[in-house]
Amino acid sequence: MNSQWYKFIKTPGDLMFWSACLLLGSMPTSPFLLSVGMWGLAAAALWNIADNLPDKPRFSSLLTWIRALAVSFRNLYRQKPLLLVSLLLLAPALSLLWSDDWGYWLRVTRVRLPFLVLPLTFASLPELPERRYKLALYILVWFMVLLCIGAGVNFMLHYDEILTGLGRGQPVPVPRQHVRFSLILATTIMAGGWLWKDRFTVKYHWERGLLGGAVIFLFLFIHVLSVRGGLAVLYAALLFTIVWYVVRTRRWVAGISAVALMAAGLWIAIENVPSLRMRVAYMRYDWLQYKSDSGASYSDSERWVSLKTGWKIWEEHPALGVGAGDLQQEVRRVTTEVFPDYAATPLLPHNQWIHILASTGILGLLLSIPGFFALFVHKENRSNYLLLTFYAMAFLTFLIECTIENAIGVAWFLFFPLWFSGIGTKQKR
Repeated sequence: MNSQWYKFIKTPGDLMFWSACLLLGSMPTSPFLLSVGMWGLAAAALWNIADNLPDKPRFSSLLTWIRALAVSFRNLYRQKPLLLVSLLLLAPALSLLWSDDWGYWLRVTRVRLPFLVLPLTFASLPELPERRYKLALYILVWFMVLLCIGAGVNFMLHYDEILTGLGRGQPVPVPRQHVRFSLILATTIMAGGWLWKDRFTVKYHWERGLLGGAVIFLFLFIHVLSVRGGLAVLYAALLFTIVWYVVRTRRWVAGISAVALMAAGLWIAIENVPSLRMRVAYMRYDWLQYKSDSGASYSDSERWVSLKTGWKIWEEHPALGVGAGDLQQEVRRVTTEVFPDYAATPLLPHNQWIHILASTGILGLLLSIPGFFALFVHKENRSNYLLLTFYAMAFLTFLIECTIENAIGVAWFLFFPLWFSGIGTKQKR
């Protein structure tokens, strides 16, 4: 079989590594390649199982792959944290029983399908050397540098036009969706900073200096993008890092000084980065329009109304919600009845927890909370800085976005903590 693969994919571990790199690179760029990377990981898991079946079956046999799939489900059952993550698929899937719009239910459930596929996959992937886990993140840092350079050049070429758009609530153009792009960028900054502190290099000592420069560049550029969701999760990660440092070292003065420095740096950025200054000005103006009941055509006002709409839907259907399939039409109905000025562009609740309550009620929330925190509370991860920092970021973004209701958000929320779990943690198979 090996001869049929490219020379650099000779083992299941090779396929795992390159599929992970493809997934990371396509997350902010290509939905098709994102799916290819995810299914590449699944293939690596099945290959790994087939390689370890006792009777060394033929890879071309359909029975071999059926047996491998059965073993993968058994492995998932044995790894309870991964099994619990799949509850984030179970909640909307069950709501088929009380959803009328099965077409929309299928769309929602298909987006959530990776909550079964990736835990099932990671339960059976081969062990990689820790260096390869780090190398994938290292590659991501430089890939994001290239993307940000491209976005920066485009910004400079269309400076006046983009700046004017920012004053109207429009984003700086980036590949695919700007909010999810900023989440990936913030995560890359934290991972890159950790790699720098860990003195990771591919070959030469001077690479560390370049890596540090890359992280600083990305840190500055996320302020130029001025996407509030990305900035919020980045500063949440920085604040968590400071708390982590203080708790472990008891250096309270250094921690307080770092918080003050962080706050001062953000203020300086707001005052001196034109795009960020314009974004903050627009946010203030939008809020005033909302308070004066004149915000129907403004994005922030629409977000606030979406939260009220979602909450009202849940109050009407507290136990089971309206069903994942019917949420969209219920949002239209409630918005039209209660907030008619916003009926032209009704938004789904921009808060993941309210979204869950409105669509699947208390039952969905009780299923989703263990799925969200499963890896966070697992004892082997309690000293995993990257994983815990990611959870601080994810918890905040769940409060300000319906993060896992599209493919990029699902990939971001799922892949990074699963990958971080393999760094500094001995994986048990």
